[in-house]
Amino acid sequence: MPALALGSDIPVRSERLDARVTSLSTYVPPRADPDAPPVVLIAEDHEDSRDALRTLLDAFGYRVVEAENGRQAVDLALAERPDLILMDMMMPAVDGFQATRTLRADPDFRQVPIIAITAMEGAREAVFEAGCSDVVVKPIDIRVFLARLQGWLTPAT
Repeated sequence: MPALALGSDIPVRSERLDARVTSLSTYVPPRADPDAPPVVLIAEDHEDSRDALRTLLDAFGYRVVEAENGRQAVDLALAERPDLILMDMMMPAVDGFQATRTLRADPDFRQVPIIAITAMEGAREAVFEAGCSDVVVKPIDIRVFLARLQGWLTPAT
């Protein structure tokens, strides 16, 4: 859970290599204007899902921008400089995996949290390999989702 990782040491076990990491820190980049509402980019091809996420995030004071596919997500991210990106992984034109890799190649987006939103079973490893910071599995548990979102948007002290 990202909120626990911020500024904390947590044990991690790699199943693939059976290696142990004794500490893990997550960097949350400072926001340009900490008093302005955080900007969240929603990249989701299903209109109903975008609407539901936008309504939820609007209610909690976030400023939301939306993309219907990975290509639009990259273009909007470059134009809007969001504080966090919610990336559906299965979208037309350019999928979330490629959009994430494209953004991570840009030095300005190496530290921006990109949260994979997916219904794909077993996608954890693939989304992390693409460069996502975290993954939320559909259907979304709203309380857990909001806590994780806040964790990624709150700088470590």
